[in-house]
Amino acid sequence: MGVSLFSIPLLAWGGTFLLLAGEIMALLHIRNLVKLLLFSTIAEIGFVLLGFGLDNQSGITGALMHLGFQVTMRLLVFVSAGYLIKRTGSSSLDDLAGSGSRMPLASLLFGFGLFSVMGLSPFKGSFSKFLILYGAMEQGEWWLAAIATLATVVAAVYYIIVIQRICLEPAKSVPAAGAHQQNGLSSIPFTPIWLLMYLLTAITIYMSLVPGPFLHLAERFASPSVKGEVPVFEAPWRFLVLFPYIGGFVLFALGRINALLRDRAALIISAATLYFAWQAGGIDSISRLFTLIFAALIFVAVIYSQGYMRNNGHANRYYFFLFLMAGSLLGVVTADDFGNFYMFWELMTWSSYFLVTHEQTPEAFKAGRKYFLMCTTGAYVMHFGILLCHQRFGSFDMSVVAAHASQLTPGFAAVIGLCFLAGLGVKAGLYPMHSWLPDAHPVAPSSVSALMSGILTKAGVYGIIKVLFVILGTDIVARVLPWISFSSLGLTVSVLGALTVIYGEVMAFREQNLKRILAFSTLAQVGEILTMVGLATYLSFAGALLHVLNHAIFKNLLFLAAGGIIAKAGGKRLSDVAGLGRVMPFTALCFAVGALAVMGLPPFSGFFSKFLMIYAAAQSGHLTIAVLFLAGSILAAMYYLRILRVLFFSPYNGTVTTDAPLSMRIAMGLLAVLVILGGLFPDFGLEHLVRPAVDQIALRQGLAIIPLPHLNLAWTPAALIAVCGALLTFIAGKSGKVNAGAVAVAVMAVALGAVLMNAGRYDLLSYWFAALIAGVGLLNMLYAVGYMAHGHHRHRFFFFFVFMIGGLLGLAASKDLFNFFAFWEIMSSWTLYFVIIHDETDEALTEGFKYFIFNFVGATCMFLGVAMLTARAGAFDFTALALAARTMSLPWFGGALLLMLLGLLMKAAQLPWRIDYQMHPPTAPTPVSGYISAVLLKSGVYGVIKLFTLGGAGLLFARLGTAGGMSDVMYGIAIIAAVTLLYAGAMAVIQNGIKRLLIYSTVSQLGYILLGFALGSPLGVAGGLMHLVNHMMLKDTLFLGAGCIMAQIHVDSLDQLGGLGRKMPITFGLFLFAGLSLSGIPPLNGFSSKWLIYQAAFQSGHYVLGLAAMMSSLFTLAAVLKFAHAAFMGQPREALGNVREAPLSMLLPMSLLTAGCVAVGLFPGLLLVPVSRVMSELSLGQLAVTWTGGLPGIDGWQPLTLSILMAGIALAGWLFYRLSNRQSVSIHLHQGGVTDLLPSQAHVPASGLYQAPERFIRLALRPKDKE
Repeated sequence: MGVSLFSIPLLAWGGTFLLLAGEIMALLHIRNLVKLLLFSTIAEIGFVLLGFGLDNQSGITGALMHLGFQVTMRLLVFVSAGYLIKRTGSSSLDDLAGSGSRMPLASLLFGFGLFSVMGLSPFKGSFSKFLILYGAMEQGEWWLAAIATLATVVAAVYYIIVIQRICLEPAKSVPAAGAHQQNGLSSIPFTPIWLLMYLLTAITIYMSLVPGPFLHLAERFASPSVKGEVPVFEAPWRFLVLFPYIGGFVLFALGRINALLRDRAALIISAATLYFAWQAGGIDSISRLFTLIFAALIFVAVIYSQGYMRNNGHANRYYFFLFLMAGSLLGVVTADDFGNFYMFWELMTWSSYFLVTHEQTPEAFKAGRKYFLMCTTGAYVMHFGILLCHQRFGSFDMSVVAAHASQLTPGFAAVIGLCFLAGLGVKAGLYPMHSWLPDAHPVAPSSVSALMSGILTKAGVYGIIKVLFVILGTDIVARVLPWISFSSLGLTVSVLGALTVIYGEVMAFREQNLKRILAFSTLAQVGEILTMVGLATYLSFAGALLHVLNHAIFKNLLFLAAGGIIAKAGGKRLSDVAGLGRVMPFTALCFAVGALAVMGLPPFSGFFSKFLMIYAAAQSGHLTIAVLFLAGSILAAMYYLRILRVLFFSPYNGTVTTDAPLSMRIAMGLLAVLVILGGLFPDFGLEHLVRPAVDQIALRQGLAIIPLPHLNLAWTPAALIAVCGALLTFIAGKSGKVNAGAVAVAVMAVALGAVLMNAGRYDLLSYWFAALIAGVGLLNMLYAVGYMAHGHHRHRFFFFFVFMIGGLLGLAASKDLFNFFAFWEIMSSWTLYFVIIHDETDEALTEGFKYFIFNFVGATCMFLGVAMLTARAGAFDFTALALAARTMSLPWFGGALLLMLLGLLMKAAQLPWRIDYQMHPPTAPTPVSGYISAVLLKSGVYGVIKLFTLGGAGLLFARLGTAGGMSDVMYGIAIIAAVTLLYAGAMAVIQNGIKRLLIYSTVSQLGYILLGFALGSPLGVAGGLMHLVNHMMLKDTLFLGAGCIMAQIHVDSLDQLGGLGRKMPITFGLFLFAGLSLSGIPPLNGFSSKWLIYQAAFQSGHYVLGLAAMMSSLFTLAAVLKFAHAAFMGQPREALGNVREAPLSMLLPMSLLTAGCVAVGLFPGLLLVPVSRVMSELSLGQLAVTWTGGLPGIDGWQPLTLSILMAGIALAGWLFYRLSNRQSVSIHLHQGGVTDLLPSQAHVPASGLYQAPERFIRLALRPKDKE
């Protein structure tokens, strides 16, 4: 019976203080092994006294059991330590360091004994300490249990240091042959001292494996005054857990016989484990989801390890601990009682520790020590919470705890919740319990880093979801305040998750070590998942679990690919892996797939789970979280794009190398395919794996089970043909047997046919836009065949070009806002970036990066706006959105609308601020530049039209107010358009760059389109839509004409040109026609559409807007004449002597575009009749036009009549000139006394034109743009 004074158990308290003091003294004497072990033993005596002093069944039984276990295990430790000390001749830890290399068998037994003393070993370990701790709690002595737990943490610190130094660290020097090297593992000694150690080891193993008889024996001898039942800490293991766990021992034995046999057996065991996981019964939906993820990724890791560990001298040890970790991980997620859950949790930490330190470098030991101590400390704290649960509910069974969780008082629930959060949060990498993660990932083998990031952190996520939100349920997450839409625990989880996101993204952005970048990125992704979990809504759980699934796959892919790259590079910094993508194309391609997925870009899996999370945040009203995630995505895009740039586009200066071994490529290929399939069919994982788990959580949380949004993209035949054709183009072009350009042309022709033959799938606006997308794409693809005739990586160029057009075709056919945004991302993000930087020059890479990030920011604004609109409406369909938007709160609706408009206007480069950032780079190949200016940028205008007609002729816009006869929104757009068309038009005048002049002009012309549409009148809308098509044809012609020059001369400044009209007369004629038409010279087609816009502005009383549009036309004319004069007129320079007319493949598309312009100029009804029908369908009014009639309106006129009249005048003038000037007169060119000036040198360059106007423009605008 325990001695007590005033109800204080003196023996228990005395033992506790002896325990704590002994552990502290052992830590202080860590340099001397003998003193450390003596003080450690004294500490364990304190633990025993604590148990005896509690005077209850659990405490005394635990004390007796602990005494027996410690005597046996410590005897093994003392005997093996004595052997090591005797052979070393010193008890100093510094001298004993490296004993594992000199005396491996003795060191192995010493380490095994020391781990067993801690309660850790591959044979489960002892739970006698936990009985004593439970006894203290049962008696109400919480402080005793807490102090004992603290002492256990202190012990873990010196235990792991001693084991590392003695057993694991390599010897600093190789000793001479002699006694120190007598007992290697290859020869087993049988002297009496060794027989004693073998016996003690066998008894320790038996006691660990079968503790039941010793527990019952201790119960028989225990005689407390208060009888009670001893808790049962263990339950039988599932076969699914036993199979890989025992497989680890089998593999270790096979590895001693034959390494190849071991490797093949590892494949079989891991594949069988995956099969058993798929067939597993008796587990709930959450456990099934995580079980399948863990088993699948372990199988992939084993495939990868076949090549990765082939020449590793410690592969046997690697596979042993890998399969022990696999079994313990599966044990964690399938356990249905907290006893097994904790045991497997500790085994998971213990086995993964050896994998972290596998390389046995000083950095690995340091990181492994931190990992072990942090996770073990967290586990001890969590175990404290587990014992509290058992003390309160009398069972470790999770179902029993869940059934009685409502009995917890708020204070008790908070303590339990925080204990679990500490233990589980450390493993998940939750800030501020994260610091092990970025240290452990870089030092571990890449296959282990992949598993740590993909599934070890997910074990923590699983625990937080399963324990805190399912088992403990609603009672532990009761609301902290009625006016906060978070629970107390949910708020804590979300705040810590948000801090983890910020920390992870910022640190990844600053990092230069590839594996540390990926590790910090994992922190951020886990932070996003747990932030969503903390929201505790049905959608947030769905988004979090879908991202768990996707992140596990693509982050494994990234680490495995990084491992292959690093293995060849010999270093982990970005500078070490520069250019390796050029010589390891498959591995680098897999890395790129993973990077695009983690950046959240479609059609890869990461986009869909990211969208669902942001959608859930918006749906629950937590826009701050959505903004945080999107801001983090921008940072992630920047540092992942930096990696891709270094990997693919930096020069490779290393030795000749090959790609990764076949098994590694198979593993990476499997994951890359899963990432792509997860993007093509996201609903499969969402419905079959995620939804059942979310339903389980919802039932426990009392949440309504609601339909999940369908995330599969709606691929129209045309878009699908383009995307599949892009792959075919790449494969065929890569083989070298087929011209990639010819395949691309054929693909675009088929895609155009698919659009034309499937008109019923589109509304009229979408149909004509899709037809223009495919038609102009076909012409530009044909042009690119000639332009890229001598280019590099043509298969890559055509792949990205065609894929980008496929995204545009999908966007045009979208019938809902989700598909619209997803295809928007496809066409404006990664495909556009890679085709823009195709030339791989430093300028191209810099400009491409800038343009990508600007587009990404614009898309981010759209992302939030889309999420806000669709989440509040509860639907993606345009019609449903229109209905819901009518009753949506004005601030919410206005904010969402403005965010979307901001993204659309940024794509159209219509924000009159730093247009140089909004414009596409001039460094892009010219067929792409022409297509971007002519077609792709119109997607912004197309999106504005879609938004405007969402609720019927802008009625929803009118909810935000009206001004000047227009809605405030459209009036603002009109002003922005007018300012931009003036600003960009003026900027075009002062440009001397060949493509930069045309790009500024593009921005100006897009302003006309938006202005016409914003005016809202039938004339204005018709003018805008007509100018959209006219500009497509005219600007594409101008760019293609410029490309004819640049393809031969390879210059980018007009100052380097001159006299090319004599060399390229057809190109000159086509260019001049398009330029004059775009400038609004009547009766050409460009004037017709501008005339409608002018009339709409003046008739509606917006004279300033009309005058601005007319002024900008003068700027356009000045810019076009500047280009024509500088490039085509005058005498050719000597350097241009070899220039020839462009080939037919380049002239034909220009000629067809020009023919279309001539036809529209003569018969504007060819465009206006379809435009009128589109307007009628969109409720935007209707025009009185015919196919062959003139322009509509009060002051309408007939271009055909004017054209005939002007043609007659021109013909008469030409005949008069030819008939009256038959004599040729030669005159002297007055050169002011200069006699050595060649005619070509008398040509005024572009920079010499408009000097006075240019100074005025620069003074007015003060541009910072390059020329």
